Amino acid sequence: MVATWVSTNLRFQYRLFTHPGLLFGLFILQIIIVVALSASVMRLSTGVAALLFLLYSALTGLTFSSLFIVYTDEQIASVFWVAAGMFLLMSLVGLLLKRDMSGAGGIILMLLLGWIVAWFFSILFNLSEINWLLTFIGIALFAGLTAWDTQRLKKMGQQLDDHPARGGLIVMGALSLYLDFINLFLLLLRASSRN
Repeated sequence: MVATWVSTNLRFQYRLFTHPGLLFGLFILQIIIVVALSASVMRLSTGVAALLFLLYSALTGLTFSSLFIVYTDEQIASVFWVAAGMFLLMSLVGLLLKRDMSGAGGIILMLLLGWIVAWFFSILFNLSEINWLLTFIGIALFAGLTAWDTQRLKKMGQQLDDHPARGGLIVMGALSLYLDFINLFLLLLRASSRN
């Protein structure tokens, strides 16, 4: 909603995109919020954790408003629905799969770390063909991560009935799935256009 609002507000867009430090600052603030939320989830009240999550979501909307400059509304909408369908399918896999994915989760996280390092070097050295390949590898990784996170959260939910930090942990679970979806969406959007 925030990204759509910014994309239709030319004055706000101008302010946001003519000050590169502002957009970079928003990105850094997003990282700080995720790290702070992750580090203090056991001590935060549900309300504060939810407020931080909503703030993170709004900041994501601000930074995502730049997508409307690069991609058409139709591209964004169609890729959004493809990402939503993939996310739903992989969440159902994680929810309904009887087999324990705990071992696969560790492997996926190691692969994700390697993927992040490879992505960084492909951008740093302008390796467009590798970057293109990494886009599709990333889609597979975040699809797997979605299934793993869903199953992990299902198990966690069954064990948290009386846990004092239950609300904060639920918000962290929502943040995990939100990040899975966002990354899946961004990678699919990138895959939809080679430019």
